Amino acid sequence: MTNKFLLLPPPPCSSSFVFDNCWVVPYNPYLTMRYKCHINVEVCSSITAVKYLYKYVYKGHDHAFAVVQPEAGALPIAAPQAATSGADGNNVPVARNEVQNYLDGRYVTTSEACHLLFAFDLHGMHPNVYRLAVHLLNEQTFYFPDGTMVGEAMMRNNSTTLTRWCDFNRNAKSEYAAAATLARNNNDPASPLPATLTTLYPDFLEITMWNKSKKAWHLRKRAMGRRGAGQNNHVTLGTVGRMYFVQPSEGERYYLRVLLTHVAGATCFEDLRTTHRPHTPTTVVRPTFKAACLARGVAPLLWPSVGVKPNTWKSWGIWSPPGLPNV
Repeated sequence: MTNKFLLLPPPPCSSSFVFDNCWVVPYNPYLTMRYKCHINVEVCSSITAVKYLYKYVYKGHDHAFAVVQPEAGALPIAAPQAATSGADGNNVPVARNEVQNYLDGRYVTTSEACHLLFAFDLHGMHPNVYRLAVHLLNEQTFYFPDGTMVGEAMMRNNSTTLTRWCDFNRNAKSEYAAAATLARNNNDPASPLPATLTTLYPDFLEITMWNKSKKAWHLRKRAMGRRGAGQNNHVTLGTVGRMYFVQPSEGERYYLRVLLTHVAGATCFEDLRTTHRPHTPTTVVRPTFKAACLARGVAPLLWPSVGVKPNTWKSWGIWSPPGLPNV
């Protein structure tokens, strides 16, 4: 031992053998000095890395095989055996199935057993992720009990996060317009737009909360995410909103999802299709969401990193992969 390091003899090999980097275990000098131990460090750049991680998550609980047998010197356990009638009328015991005598059960360690007994949390997720609806006008999905009449089902509250987002913005614009009118009459400076009218639909959960039972948005008492700060001026993460994925082949619904990532404060689906004329204050309502994407100039950003060479794309007003102009 020298300086608490063990000196090992060199491997038995010829003097002409060359040691290259494949004989060195990947490591990080900072982590080795920081934690005073060897930590294997490798770059995970393949899909197998995801499989390696998630196979432990979905493999289920730990299992153990056990068998009940008498201790040494104790009397054998009389296991119940079924009897059959032989040719001479005597009962013949059935052979014991040793495979069925083994027990396959869940194995719980002492630490996990304590967590369960004290009702501690075994896992957690932060921040919370909430899915946001993406649908065209009057094409949302809603649920109703089996046997409900059609008229009764249509009278149910079929609101979604998207429709309620438009309603929330409409009310916010009405309140802002009333406050601006009052300030103008009193010669007071106009107040800035509220945060709800400048926040995009995917980021709306940073300043609001979704009440699932009432199907309504409510302002947060304390802003979260990028718009709020916690202790020591560190940004605190609240609920993260994620819109449902939409295939490009779905056409208008796909372009609606694109507009929702660029247009804030929309009060209806028509607002999402409304654009400004170049160099003029007038607005125009586009006939489709795709036309609105083209007018806003966001369509070329739809496929910037598809991995398809530009010379294979078809130019139909936007850079699009093959098949997209037919949607």
